[in-house]
Amino acid sequence: MTDVPEGFAPLEVSPGFVRFCGGFYFHNELPIVAVRIGPEHLNSVRIVHGGFLATVADSAFGVVFKRQLGTPVPSITINLNIDYLGAVREGEWLEAHVDVLKVGSSFANASCLLKVGERLVLRANGIFTIWKGKV
Repeated sequence: MTDVPEGFAPLEVSPGFVRFCGGFYFHNELPIVAVRIGPEHLNSVRIVHGGFLATVADSAFGVVFKRQLGTPVPSITINLNIDYLGAVREGEWLEAHVDVLKVGSSFANASCLLKVGERLVLRANGIFTIWKGKV
C-alpha cells in the first residue's frame, strides 16, 4: 500500500539527517506530519525502529513550529520525553499530530501523538528554543 491520504503533500526537507529518513508528508491544513512505513524503517524484529519513531516526532515538532510560528530558522530541541505505546509495521501510514501548547520569549512547549489510524503508538512532549546561530 503506497497511497497518500487526501490533504497531504510531500514535505520539502533541508539537506541533512532527516532527508535520509524517507518521504515525509505534511497535511495542507492541520498540524500533522506523516510517513508511509517502508522496509528501511524496520528493526531486526520487523517493526519500526524506536529511533525512527523518535525522529518522526522530533521532526514533526520542528515542521509545525516553522509553519505555525513562521520562523525562518529551525527550532532546537532542549528536552524530549517519549513514551512508546505500540508497534508500527511496514506499509502502515504513520501520522504525527502536534499540539503547540505554549510559546514564550525563549522557549516553546508542545506535545505530539503518533498514530496509525486511531491507534496511538507514541506520545511525546518537548521543550524547544529557536536557533539564534548561523544556519
